[in-house]
Amino acid sequence: MFQKRNVITAVEIGTTKICVLIGESDKDGGLTVLGHGEAPSGGSVVKGEIVEMNTAVGILSKVFDEANKSAGCEIDRDNIYIAVTGADINYYQGIGTVIINNEDSKVSEEDVNQAVQNARVKPIPPDKMIINSFDSYYLLDGTRRLRTPVDQIASRLEACIHVVYGDRNRVKNFQNALRDIGFEDGEGHLVFSAVASAYALISDHEQENGALLVEMGGGITEYIMVHNHGPLSSGVIPVGLDHLANDISIGLDLHISQARKMIKENHLHDLRRQGKSFFEITSASSGAVRKISLNSLEKIIDLRLRETFTMIRKELKKENALNYLSCGGILSGGAALFPPALEIYESVFEFPVRQGIPEEEVSGALTDLESPRYSTVLGLLKYGSLATYNGERGKGSIFDKLMRGVDNMSSPIMKGFSSLRNSIKF
Repeated sequence: MFQKRNVITAVEIGTTKICVLIGESDKDGGLTVLGHGEAPSGGSVVKGEIVEMNTAVGILSKVFDEANKSAGCEIDRDNIYIAVTGADINYYQGIGTVIINNEDSKVSEEDVNQAVQNARVKPIPPDKMIINSFDSYYLLDGTRRLRTPVDQIASRLEACIHVVYGDRNRVKNFQNALRDIGFEDGEGHLVFSAVASAYALISDHEQENGALLVEMGGGITEYIMVHNHGPLSSGVIPVGLDHLANDISIGLDLHISQARKMIKENHLHDLRRQGKSFFEITSASSGAVRKISLNSLEKIIDLRLRETFTMIRKELKKENALNYLSCGGILSGGAALFPPALEIYESVFEFPVRQGIPEEEVSGALTDLESPRYSTVLGLLKYGSLATYNGERGKGSIFDKLMRGVDNMSSPIMKGFSSLRNSIKF
């Protein structure tokens, strides 16, 4: 008897690119990329929000066709994962408490069930919808913080959950784009982009001891902070590399295309090593050659990036989360290919920062998989793989029941979350 192939499709509709990866996973978690399609977003997405639906749908349709042809297999319509982002994305940490009344004073699965339900009672506005929900940690008797409380002896259990939500209409647009190219309503499981990237980039050691992942793309910067295998903070800053390019364009009186090229090619370090204080650039309009001060360029870069990283730091400081970052930071997205961004990130947070390279080897059709540009779609593939295989082992468990009745949580993906609490590192 032939085993059904576990084919997963990952979709990223981003500010700079629309990308589809089709992959296959095995029961051991190994991933093979079967197909890949990609094209520039063409202005259809601004700051992570779809603003020109017809344009985005047209590009997505072509990208899907390209991925399908290269994959050479049928897409599993129940196994499509879409990265969701946007300046409206927010989160809350819900805390729920139960008193342990069992004769042996041991925490049961039912106690965990009730604590998480109590943590989720916080209402959100009707124009918002929940995208994802994860356990952050459990607290026994107000002092013992741990990940798996079942069978522990305690008088009181507190559950802390991390709930990511966003504007209902904007979030639904990601699924609507799929519908408009021939999929059914509700097909396509939504995953916050920073969460997807975390699955691809954060190691077990970093998840345990605390790390901050910052993903800076063209229009926005996302972040997620993880400690003890649970997310403690996440968010979106509506600033990205396009804003830096605009600053350079205005500050140095350059065409925006020249500013973007300077960020992409990044010759700053080479020029400094050569002892140069100026560089020459040809005007895109007149053809005249101009001399640009290297100090002026570096100052513009520093001001914009330092401001962005400082905004994230202030949020974490406000949440008392800075003390849980023993492993430092990770930078992904286009900014991870821009060395000044790594240096400024380190300077603002005063801890080591590494480039976001996928932790696990992935084989297959795409040769540039190790680039930070693909961290989100690769993370979606891993997320989908873990959800599928854990779901097959744990349908009907308490965790499955916990998730029912929540926006975007009653879809088929939630069958795959039935044992994620114990089997997936956050």
